[in-house]
Amino acid sequence: MADNSQTKKKLYTIQVLRGLAAVLVVLAHGDLIFNQNFGQDFWFKIFNFGGSGVDFFFVLSGFIILYVHKKDIANKSKTFTFLFKRFLRIYPIYWVFLSLKLLASFTLSYNPSSTEISFLETLKAFTLFPQQQEILSSSFLGVSWTLSYEILFYIIFALLIALPTRISFPIVGVWLLGVLGNFWGLLNLPPDSVFLKFIFSHYNLEFALGCLAAYLFARSKIKWGMVLISVGAFLYTLSAINYYHQIVNLSQVITFGIPSMLLVLGCVSLENTKNIQVPPLLVYLGDASYSIYLAHGFAINNISKIIHKIYPSMTENIFVLNSIGLVIAVMSIVFGCIVHSFIEKPLIFAFQPRKTANA
Repeated sequence: MADNSQTKKKLYTIQVLRGLAAVLVVLAHGDLIFNQNFGQDFWFKIFNFGGSGVDFFFVLSGFIILYVHKKDIANKSKTFTFLFKRFLRIYPIYWVFLSLKLLASFTLSYNPSSTEISFLETLKAFTLFPQQQEILSSSFLGVSWTLSYEILFYIIFALLIALPTRISFPIVGVWLLGVLGNFWGLLNLPPDSVFLKFIFSHYNLEFALGCLAAYLFARSKIKWGMVLISVGAFLYTLSAINYYHQIVNLSQVITFGIPSMLLVLGCVSLENTKNIQVPPLLVYLGDASYSIYLAHGFAINNISKIIHKIYPSMTENIFVLNSIGLVIAVMSIVFGCIVHSFIEKPLIFAFQPRKTANA
């Protein structure tokens, strides 16, 4: 996902939150893959709410992009640099994993259904053009749909950089009104229009919430960061319980997006007013969060199959299975960190102009 610029003060708590969001997604997908491979739940489905890590990522992306690039708005000379850095952060390592998935699908029968995919669907997957989530999950990378929203947000923000504010602000304002209208059920979109549903999806509001947090952080020195963290953590926990028991049916923009915004704003405000020492390991986990996000599904799926072949009786005892599952989850995170250090970073360095600072 988005990352920090050397031209701004690096907010280490943001890196911690990025790592936390990645871990949440790993735990949620652990249950999904365990059900597919073993027909068993992972820790009694208590981590199913971990899919909210995606909502957390979207809020974090909104915050980071506005925090880093606020001064670039209406400065069209910065447009190419902004888009190139965003391209560099998203596509190279994504293409590596997408290519590996397709290669495995065609040569090892990793997923036989993917042999029936069309050229257009493949092209959409490589460009992250929006398409049905079912197609992405069965034939490509399951997390691709979330990256499409990232790309849309980058394009919208690029308009703010490339155009004068008298033009860009009304365009973005009308788009946000459309997103809100669809969220409230006031916008009657064609039911079969994947593209329009994508453009006006409620997920886009979570980027806006992140931008709002960055705006409030820049406008005033908030001294009650711990209060915001406490309220955000309480609401997030409440939403996790609600997600498990399905007590109230509410959009995740409300149940997880708003608490994520409060946590982000609270953490950066606290860091800005207090001398917080963040452990380097947690910062590194945040740096590696995108690689973890891309790689964990591959790692969990294959490591679990290998361990099952070595220890086939692991599924006979639910507590043994869950304990091994936690080990596999940790191993998938370690695998993502290795990918970050030895594949993602070298790829970015290889494409990065030598005189341009990393984003």
